[in-house]
Amino acid sequence: MKFTDLDLENFYRVLAPRPTIIVTTISPEGEVNAAPFSFTMPVSVQPPLIAVASVPSHHTYHNIEKTREMVVNIPSEDILQKLWITGEKFPKGVNELEKAGLTQMPSVKVSPPWIKESIAYMECKIDRTLECGDHNLVIGEVLKVGVRENAIKEGLLDVELTKPILHLGGKNFVVGDHHRTVD
Repeated sequence: MKFTDLDLENFYRVLAPRPTIIVTTISPEGEVNAAPFSFTMPVSVQPPLIAVASVPSHHTYHNIEKTREMVVNIPSEDILQKLWITGEKFPKGVNELEKAGLTQMPSVKVSPPWIKESIAYMECKIDRTLECGDHNLVIGEVLKVGVRENAIKEGLLDVELTKPILHLGGKNFVVGDHHRTVD
């Protein structure tokens, strides 16, 4: 078996597919923001912590720094195109959920809304942020988890039923055993 070198700036491409989420935040002025992420992972069970790597110049990160809250939404295949819309470069103050045609629902523990069309959501308060090269690592403590009825089977996410989205890179995703490209 032969191996070839990969450019270092593409190292993360071999860590694929990666779970894809939509993070919702709210500005101090009450403006809702949403953006997709695939640089994410759980980091602790006790306390329940989840990490998201964000570009520091993005509206999402600015809101997180100011309000110290976020909601992690787990999307499914049926909203893949809408997820992509939330990643477009809209001016500050534009509600990406409205632009994408997604339904915002009031959270219980934090100010940002969760997305009704999601498989699940996690309301989080920010535990800490760390500078990490061209991204900042945001670690959120999970305060509440909501999951779609029937999405859990034998204690695990029923991926055949829920069809979570996994990111390969760019506009390329995997859902189940199918490769999907967004327009």
